[in-house]
Amino acid sequence: MSLKIFRAFWGGYTPDYAKLAERGYFVMPSIGKKIITVANANQGFGIAKGTVKKLGKIYPSAQVCLFRKDTRALLWETTSKSDGSYRFRNIAIGLECFVVAFDPAQQYNAVIQDKVKTKDGRL
Repeated sequence: MSLKIFRAFWGGYTPDYAKLAERGYFVMPSIGKKIITVANANQGFGIAKGTVKKLGKIYPSAQVCLFRKDTRALLWETTSKSDGSYRFRNIAIGLECFVVAFDPAQQYNAVIQDKVKTKDGRL
């Protein structure tokens, strides 16, 4: 019996497929759908999204963190896009969270949005 070890890499970079093949990696062809992995009770098909604003105007490049409310555990981190929007996915549906956004220029205190309920991202 032969045991094979599989490694999966995704997100945020463009792979060099030739180098991956040289190193013995199998590149799975695109199936046209994003894959969601559920490794623990915090993960699932839920999403949380919003927009970061400073003095009523959109605010890009802010660090945004999502915490589980009952345990205060950090679940995900991201950076707001050029339109100020952010989106967290692969979160359990119905999880109550809070979001903290930080000013990268450090001119303003962090802002918190409390009682954020994750929604079903498959809809």
